[in-house]
Amino acid sequence: MVATVPIGAGVDGAGFDAASGNVFASNADGTLTVIHQVTPDRYQVTENVQTPQGSRNMGLDPTNHRVFIVSAKFGPVPAGARRGPVLPGSFTLMAIERAPTTR
Repeated sequence: MVATVPIGAGVDGAGFDAASGNVFASNADGTLTVIHQVTPDRYQVTENVQTPQGSRNMGLDPTNHRVFIVSAKFGPVPAGARRGPVLPGSFTLMAIERAPTTR
């Protein structure tokens, strides 16, 4: 371990974009924490992007630097279960990318 930084609760997905030096952590609390690698052993949180509650699975496409987050809405939790069933038609796929900068 070289560094620790605060991220959201319920992290399930993480990715590192070597070209940008950014690390991403998708959190069940409805945040995507963006962490920048300042030096090989120093990292800092640059932003927390709002995502739907429960959006903790993610993927990173290093060719276009997009982060993909999935979410769904769930029904009532049955007795003895950890979560309810996915509600039909509620699955969402978000593509998150930084807007191009203008000069």
